[in-house]
Amino acid sequence: MALMVAVAVTGTVLAPGDIPLEPATGRSRVVGVYLPLLLVNGGLTFYVCRVGRARSALRSLLGRGWDSVGRTCTDLALASAAWLVIEVAEAGFATRRNTVALALLPHTAAERAMWVLVAMTVGFCEEVVYRGYLQTQLTAFTRRASVAVVLQALLFGMAHGEQGLGVALRFALYGVMFGALARWRRSLIPGIACHVGIDVASGLLAG
Repeated sequence: MALMVAVAVTGTVLAPGDIPLEPATGRSRVVGVYLPLLLVNGGLTFYVCRVGRARSALRSLLGRGWDSVGRTCTDLALASAAWLVIEVAEAGFATRRNTVALALLPHTAAERAMWVLVAMTVGFCEEVVYRGYLQTQLTAFTRRASVAVVLQALLFGMAHGEQGLGVALRFALYGVMFGALARWRRSLIPGIACHVGIDVASGLLAG
């Protein structure tokens, strides 16, 4: 938790107040923005899944898989419903996007291709770290699942603090929804599907 708070605070403090929406000539978001995102999220996921363990905890953190057609369809339906709720909510704030959020969006064909990889990686990694690892550990620590859901959501919102207080609060609420969904289904899969869908759409549809 201290490591994640440190990463979040560092990102917020170092975030420039005015990021140009178009990179300077010869520069690309692929190297300056997307690769660091991949490294940070991949590093945190490796840390929670492997460091200090005899073997990877990824499979146990993911939870129950798609072991039947009915479960697969239910998870996909829940992911779609959650995606729609968040997209509708975000649409109401579309005109208030700050420069930090806008600067992340892809503009060239190469950036859009890279964005898909980034969206899939970040969506997967954040669910494993927050809803998988943190929620499990906080449940064991507090002995109250509801408290764990709220605490991991607050950390999730804090991790997006460089985009402003409003964004951090909204993401914390989304984190509660993802956390409740993961606990209900005993699986990260529907949350991962929804999260990846949101991230992919945010770049390809708005870019």
